Amino acid sequence: MRKKIISTLLLVYFVWGNLNSQVKQDAKTLFGNGHSSIKAEDIGYFVAPAYGFTQMDGSATSLLNLRGGFSFKDRFSIGGYYHRSMNEIRPQSETVPNVYMDYWSAGGFVEYTLFSKKVFHVTFPMYIGFGEVETDSEDGDAGFGEANFFNIEPSALLEINLNRFMRFNVGVGYRFVGTMSYRNFDQADISGPTGTVGLKFGLFR
Repeated sequence: MRKKIISTLLLVYFVWGNLNSQVKQDAKTLFGNGHSSIKAEDIGYFVAPAYGFTQMDGSATSLLNLRGGFSFKDRFSIGGYYHRSMNEIRPQSETVPNVYMDYWSAGGFVEYTLFSKKVFHVTFPMYIGFGEVETDSEDGDAGFGEANFFNIEPSALLEINLNRFMRFNVGVGYRFVGTMSYRNFDQADISGPTGTVGLKFGLFR
């Protein structure tokens, strides 16, 4: 009788201990355990000014490129951008003398970075937004109005870690412009390859 009681108590002890250990553990589920996998220490941020160059309707164009955003584990990034022409663009199809064209584009971007902890690595920003071209006269408003369009620009950059908070980058992209028509040119005349040289400042995690 005593052996049966001892055996029963031991059985209850081991079963209770097993159940108790299972209760303390988080259940494995198909969609996770309910706790966020995003940690504050995985989130970084940055701002990236750059000089861009391209051609629009046969005219060399210098661009001021600005972008900034947030990164996750220094791999995936998202944010906003603004591109604006710095010089007076002289479209080769323009027939009116003493006029020039301005360009700007703004929107958002997503970016994927490979091997960010290496001194030399590559990153791939994709810009998606809206743009505008407008013709101005050297004496003021030319009165030709403006044209707006959708554009998308995938890019590839070689990036160099200069220090913990600053990176240098250089690369190329291609600007695809949606259907538009303005003066004597259309989207085919302002779509094309782009180049960029810039810096990235931020907290990279």
